[in-house]
Amino acid sequence: MKRIAILIATTGGPVLVDRITVEAAPQSMVCLKRQSDVLPISADYDDFVRAGSGVIMREFGPYEESAFRLDVSDPIGTGLSWQLGFFAAHAVFKSDGAELSDLENADLILWLTGTVDYDLKVGSVDHVFEKVEASALMLATWIGKGTPIIFGTSPKNALFLDEHKPPAGIEVKSLETTVDLLNILDLNSKASKTPEEIVPPRNALSFWFMSGLALCAVIAIFVFTSTKDRPALNLALDLELTSDRGQEPIYHFGDDLTLIITVNKTAWLHCFYQQVDNSVLQIYPNPQLSKNKQAKPFIKDVRHVLSGANNTPFVIRLGPPAGKEEVTCFASDENITPRLPVSLRGSVSGPLSQKLASTYKEKFKSLRDVDFSIKHLKITLKP
Repeated sequence: MKRIAILIATTGGPVLVDRITVEAAPQSMVCLKRQSDVLPISADYDDFVRAGSGVIMREFGPYEESAFRLDVSDPIGTGLSWQLGFFAAHAVFKSDGAELSDLENADLILWLTGTVDYDLKVGSVDHVFEKVEASALMLATWIGKGTPIIFGTSPKNALFLDEHKPPAGIEVKSLETTVDLLNILDLNSKASKTPEEIVPPRNALSFWFMSGLALCAVIAIFVFTSTKDRPALNLALDLELTSDRGQEPIYHFGDDLTLIITVNKTAWLHCFYQQVDNSVLQIYPNPQLSKNKQAKPFIKDVRHVLSGANNTPFVIRLGPPAGKEEVTCFASDENITPRLPVSLRGSVSGPLSQKLASTYKEKFKSLRDVDFSIKHLKITLKP
């Protein structure tokens, strides 16, 4: 029996589909790490499952019960790009010749992103570049161990990936419909392909960089980048800002905001949070941080968890009112804190003054001889 690990590609990193169970419940749900945490995408998942609105019951039913519980390893934010991966998970769950697996024991890893409509057509999605970057370090481990990896996505997204020549160990599959995916996996055939038969071909040249050899074991590390887009010399500072729930996260009252930061050069950071009423709080650096440890530069090419994790020095707990809010972060190639007004140095508690709240962005942009990268993250806050 083939053991297949299914990864949902997200901008916050790949999310493993842990298991699916049939449930006597009023609706299907997505839960986190086999706990009681029900993720916000559950309502969309239930629509995707139900006969009439969705495709899962139609394609893989009937079942004695009318609902499923699908467990994942990490949160998944808004959007519908999980649909292709969840469809694949249900196909494996239904199959007699395959089973869902963790990464350690997998014969095959599927990295999937795309929507699935009622006619089973696979739709294109945004942020593929960011999803690959967020997956690079994890997948490098399994490339080095020789586990076959398939990237499955829409023809448009697959063309983008193919143009950037994935490294040996990864095969990109263009999927017009979910039938293409099932045919590739041969889930409905008694003569299923063995892992050796689906090992992807090796590519000699690639700008997905792989390197490393130690103790006779290949450690593959690849970076999704290009010399055209990211020149090796005089590299402009670039900041990536996301969350544990993706690029368009939905949070609820009482949730901790988890921000994930990556920079391509050593940089100093200043972040602000604009609330529904347009008041602005400086969230990094902040007085709570200064009590615990000094703000330090962010190291390049490392995914930094700015807040919300167990090892971070402060947390941002969200509360009312509900609505649309926004995080704005400024990365600079030097420590500009001494050049900023005292009220923007992170030592003052509470919201910025109304005047400063409307002009603080210009204060940063007016600094000369500084390489800046500015990014925004829009947040939906619900009760």
